[in-house]
Amino acid sequence: MIEAYVDGIPWSSLGIGIKRRDIPPLPETRDYTVQIAGRDGDVDFGSEYGSRIIEHECILMADDATLDYQAKVREIARIFDAKRGDRTITYSDLPGKRYRARYAGTLSIEKIIYDGMFQLPLKMHNPFPESDEENIEELLISQSPHTITIESDGDLSASPIFVLTNIGSNTINGFMIKNEYKLE
Repeated sequence: MIEAYVDGIPWSSLGIGIKRRDIPPLPETRDYTVQIAGRDGDVDFGSEYGSRIIEHECILMADDATLDYQAKVREIARIFDAKRGDRTITYSDLPGKRYRARYAGTLSIEKIIYDGMFQLPLKMHNPFPESDEENIEELLISQSPHTITIESDGDLSASPIFVLTNIGSNTINGFMIKNEYKLE
């Protein structure tokens, strides 16, 4: 069973079990096109990604006391309150990935004897998860050319930031930074 965490709090501690989770492989797109009279088709100005909704089909597991069930419902409403803004969501089966999302939708719990069934939609305004990064700090390059390998487990390529500092007394008249990608 998948365990999920909201800001480090396990959902199971709230009485939530995940029956099904749907993270779309890509978010929806916003296409920018214009139709011009007298011309076939559209003029395409490109597209961007919109937000991404992660759907959860959950079960609220409660003890046989009605009071315990209602307390768990109130705690879920408090934890996922949209007014609290984006929360960090992580999953046990996706280590190293953090999803910044907030509750978006309606939370109606269908009570079945002691337990309840509900949908929990979470909206990611930045549609891509964050990942753990490896920082390389204070690397001394004493010869040229020199190659540094930077590993990233992220889902989307990002530009690295290089800060070069001359710690010697000699003036450096020219240097070159070359970025090459190796396809495997």
